[in-house]
Amino acid sequence: MNCIKCNMPLENVYVCPHCGHVDKVAKKIIYSSNWHYNQGLAKAKVRDLSGAVTSLSQSLKYNKRNTDARNLLGLIYYQMGEIVAALSEWVISVHFQERNNIAADYIQAIQNNPAKLKAANKVIQKYNLALSYMQENNADLAIIELKRVVNMSPTYIRAYQLLGLLYMQRKQYAAARKVLMRAVKVDRNNMTTLRYLKEVNRLHGKPEKNQHGRKEEFMQINDPNPIVIEEGSGQNYADYNTGFLSFINILIGIVIGAAVIWLLIVPSITKTKASEYNQAVVEYSAQISERNKNIDDLQNQITDLKSQLAQYETTASNTVDDAGASEQKLIEAASNYLQQNLQDAGMLIAEIEPAAITNAQEKKIYNIIKEATKSSVTETLYANGKDSFDKKDYVGAIDGMTKVLRMDDSYSYAVFYMGRSYQLLGDTGNAAGYYKRLIQSYPNSDLIDDARKYLNQLGDTSSIDAVDISSSDTSDTADSSANSSDSSDNSNDSSDNSNDSSDNTGDNTGDGLSDNGDGSGE
Repeated sequence: MNCIKCNMPLENVYVCPHCGHVDKVAKKIIYSSNWHYNQGLAKAKVRDLSGAVTSLSQSLKYNKRNTDARNLLGLIYYQMGEIVAALSEWVISVHFQERNNIAADYIQAIQNNPAKLKAANKVIQKYNLALSYMQENNADLAIIELKRVVNMSPTYIRAYQLLGLLYMQRKQYAAARKVLMRAVKVDRNNMTTLRYLKEVNRLHGKPEKNQHGRKEEFMQINDPNPIVIEEGSGQNYADYNTGFLSFINILIGIVIGAAVIWLLIVPSITKTKASEYNQAVVEYSAQISERNKNIDDLQNQITDLKSQLAQYETTASNTVDDAGASEQKLIEAASNYLQQNLQDAGMLIAEIEPAAITNAQEKKIYNIIKEATKSSVTETLYANGKDSFDKKDYVGAIDGMTKVLRMDDSYSYAVFYMGRSYQLLGDTGNAAGYYKRLIQSYPNSDLIDDARKYLNQLGDTSSIDAVDISSSDTSDTADSSANSSDSSDNSNDSSDNSNDSSDNTGDNTGDGLSDNGDGSGE
């Protein structure tokens, strides 16, 4: 949001730091965001994590730069086992507020703990594996993986919910209630967890009572065919062979015992073996899955290493190409210099990066042509850079002023417009560095007040040092010692010329500073 008076950006404030205007709309937005943040903080203190997420999300809808709300939302996601979501919120928070932001400490703490990151990655992989098992209708393997997930991450609510749902599907309501109660301890007002608990209570309610309010435990059966013993049948008592009957009874008992063993003990043994077999299958499946994951990780590492190797090869090729281009430009500049075409020679010298010249003889040629052409091309280079700046081509302005400083690092106007171009491009660090260099190295410049004003607009820049704009020493030691006296004489003459050009340039720049109304202060 920008100020409606001066169009300056308002970052998490409703009083414009530039003109002092109080924006009522921004004030209401910031107050609403802070109110929802306070609500989320209060809910988080009583472990209503879902409610806190809702309030904090609403706070960020009002003000996305509310770093306190975003940091707290990341902490809540971290508590709920959502480490990826927590890191996402903290990274966005650091993007909006790079300095004095505790989110950077949170990110650093996680990055400094590789074991924690590896464990979080395994939790996510096992949770996804459980989902794939469910899609394959293999609930046993899904339950095993989810148990491992909750053991590795005891606050991962989604794993508790999915495990409870599987238990409900298998009608293990006691186990489902136990798992869901653990989720409630982490987040007491999670709507999904509470809905699952209600369904468990409905399906696994208390036994129904009869009309008298008592449980029906026994039932009396009336025999419709009672046994009747008749007396006086007129027959005598007969004694049967008890030895034969005993043998028959023993034989019948053996048969019944064998049947009992077959019906009860054999199925139990078979079930035990089947369970052991299933357990072995689960363990082998887990081992195969783990090995497949290791293979995938190794393949990803190989891919990353190949990508890095390709980048290194590309960088090396670009370095060689840059060195070859610099040598070609130096040869063309020397050819123009010998033909007394100083303007073209100087323009080519300005395009050469001094650090790209490594040969001692090439350094000497570079310095000779630079000193001979500096006075004739510096003003032209400055005019081109200033024209790009006036056309709001700030990248072109930076390129032009960089060439000026390569030819003459004492050109204060080039230093100033480097800072302005970086500031208008949003690069606060480089802008502050060039402003500080102008203030420190050119205290008598007529742009010193403007530099201080724009530096104050950047805010706290105490940690940013002044940019080093001194020309790289491309001359040999012997050459520099031999030509020291000539260089000092030439520097005196060039300083007189630069003073005259600075006066003329100052007039032009002053007009530019007052005439432009593009909001950039030029």
